[in-house]
Amino acid sequence: MPELQWDDLDFLECLETVPEVEEYGISSSYNVIRGGHRLLVTVWPYESVVHLTLWSEQVESPLVELALFVRGAVGHIHDQRGEYLEFPDCIVAPNRFWYLQAGDVFDHGRFAYGVTIQLSIKPGIRLRFV
Repeated sequence: MPELQWDDLDFLECLETVPEVEEYGISSSYNVIRGGHRLLVTVWPYESVVHLTLWSEQVESPLVELALFVRGAVGHIHDQRGEYLEFPDCIVAPNRFWYLQAGDVFDHGRFAYGVTIQLSIKPGIRLRFV
């Protein structure tokens, strides 16, 4: 698997929270609370996987849980459209180990088309599929 092309400072600035970093930088987890919702963004840079879990503060089980196999460079966009993280050419899956049954998600011959995901937290948590 290729390594994720990202800048941890972009995540820190955009998500406005300090990550909890696992030993040796294996993963970084950002916990964001906005407008009655909690978003956990976990990045596994050596696997090029970003896992998103969204909860309502009133419910224990997640509203949304998905893994992004990011095949492009993550961008931090901050312009007239707003501020967000952009994950280009993603394969969206139910979990980070999905590739074990699906095969090499980084093989563009097998998985020709990915989707671009935009994640923002201002004014509230928003996830857009572009």
